[in-house]
Amino acid sequence: MNMQYANGGWPQVYNSSGYHKHITFNDNAMINVMILLDDVANKKGDFSFIDSTLAGKCNTAVTKGVSLILQMQVVVNGKLTVWGQQHDSVTLKPAGARAYEVPSLSGQESVGIVKFLKTRSSTTQIANSIKAAEDWFKAVKITGIKVVKTSDDVIVTSDPTAPAIWARFYEINTNKPIFVGRDGIVKYKLSDIEQERRVNYSWYGNWPNGLGIY
Repeated sequence: MNMQYANGGWPQVYNSSGYHKHITFNDNAMINVMILLDDVANKKGDFSFIDSTLAGKCNTAVTKGVSLILQMQVVVNGKLTVWGQQHDSVTLKPAGARAYEVPSLSGQESVGIVKFLKTRSSTTQIANSIKAAEDWFKAVKITGIKVVKTSDDVIVTSDPTAPAIWARFYEINTNKPIFVGRDGIVKYKLSDIEQERRVNYSWYGNWPNGLGIY
C-alpha cells in the first residue's frame, strides 16, 4: 500500500532510483499487485478474514490504479494504442529500463492490462480502451514467419502456414517490431542483435491469443 504513488501507479522497487522508479508493467508487476489488492478488497478466498477498513483502502488503491492505466494508454496520431513496458512516474510516457528495453509499445505486458480491464465494471472509457488495444493487436500481428529455437540460437524463418505471432516491442509511431542488444541500439531484425540477447529474452510470442479474440 505504501509503494503506490499518489497518481495510482506502482514502481518496480520501493523507494529506489533509476528505472526502478518507473511505473512498471514489465512481467505484469503492477497488474499482479492490482489483482492481489482486488482479491483483498473483495475478501476473496484466503482473504475472507480481512477487516473492512483495509478492504476499503485496497479498493481505493485499485480504483486509482485503473484510472491511471486509462491515462497512460499511448495515443499515436490521435488514436489509442496500448501501453509501454514501463512508464515514467511523472510524465506517464513510455520509458526505458535496461539497455535492451527502450521506450516502446509492449506486445506482451499490454495483454495483462487488457485482461485486468476486462474484470472491471464496464464504463465507456474502459470499453473504448479495451477495443482500441484489441484493434491494435489485430493491426500489428505478424504472419508468414516462424521463430525457431535451436540448440544455441533463436532464428526467424519464413513459413506461410505459421500462426500469427507478435513482437515483444513495437516502435512508437511506426508499429515496427524492434529488437535491441546490450548496446541499446534499435534494430529491426532479430538476427541483427547479439546471440546472447536473441537467446535470453522473449522477443516474440503469442500472448494476445489469451484474450480470446484471435
